[in-house]
Amino acid sequence: MFFAGDQLIASNHSAEELQRRYGLDPCYLRQIAQNGKSSSTAGYQVRTNVVTIPTKEKESLHLSLCYRLLDQEEDVYSLTIRNLQHEEQLSAQERQHLLTRYVNRAHEKERQRISQDLHDSIAQGVYSAIMGVRRFTQGDLSPAEQQETSQAIEIQLQETLTEIKEMALDIRPAVLDSFGLVPAIKALAKRLQANSGVIINVLAVDEQAIQLTSDEQSVLYRVCQEAINNALRHAHPSEITVLLSNHPHVIQMQVLDDGDGFNLKKNAHFNGHSLGLMNMKERVTALNGVFEISSHPHEGTTLTVKFPLNTVR
Repeated sequence: MFFAGDQLIASNHSAEELQRRYGLDPCYLRQIAQNGKSSSTAGYQVRTNVVTIPTKEKESLHLSLCYRLLDQEEDVYSLTIRNLQHEEQLSAQERQHLLTRYVNRAHEKERQRISQDLHDSIAQGVYSAIMGVRRFTQGDLSPAEQQETSQAIEIQLQETLTEIKEMALDIRPAVLDSFGLVPAIKALAKRLQANSGVIINVLAVDEQAIQLTSDEQSVLYRVCQEAINNALRHAHPSEITVLLSNHPHVIQMQVLDDGDGFNLKKNAHFNGHSLGLMNMKERVTALNGVFEISSHPHEGTTLTVKFPLNTVR
């Protein structure tokens, strides 16, 4: 809006729409902005960051007003108005769009990894067994060769079955659905400890104390899985501890390792195959949780996740 003295002399379409829709008085806005003015120097501007203005619809608008004196002699000045609520809504929508795109990319990356594992491992194992069956049925084999081929096929199928079960556990552990979060994390720790040789402790509250939704439990399991795998791949720890504790109104999970640690400012994310650090945080915060990480070189890493309890969902 442009003023000469007390008169509004021009305004753009957005300002006109603001007046029409909410019944705002331009002179009232001008007076509010001028009340904050402490200098009459040409080019001086004042910004009132949060001003609450009543409207004809009995609503309240949160506005930012920017006053600028353009010509001191003619008393010409401008008033720039920003609707903070609208900007906050747009910002929230943009954050949600960015989150959706990021999660979609993460899901696609995970699908690519599963596809590659199926092709490189499972499919090759099945193909090897098929070739063994063809040799067994089509070849002129002696009894000893038949027994050797049969055993080779059985071993190959057993190895392929084991790989399928491990993939299924990575994708969605049945114990999480059947028995809950604590048994699932204990089973995960037992399996990863057997594979890595690194001691993995799980200290947890009673399963009945974990009053979380299934989505929250799934996220906690995934974060725990990724945090342990990241530590095993990158930190060279001798021991990892998972703590699940119940606090007033909050369930908290911490994954601590005594590994190499890292500089948080220089390492914005982990290089995990499934969930990176950013994706972990986004999944937690999307469910109104809190995600924190603390790490220093040669001092290990502590990852903390909190979810509210006893809330209306």
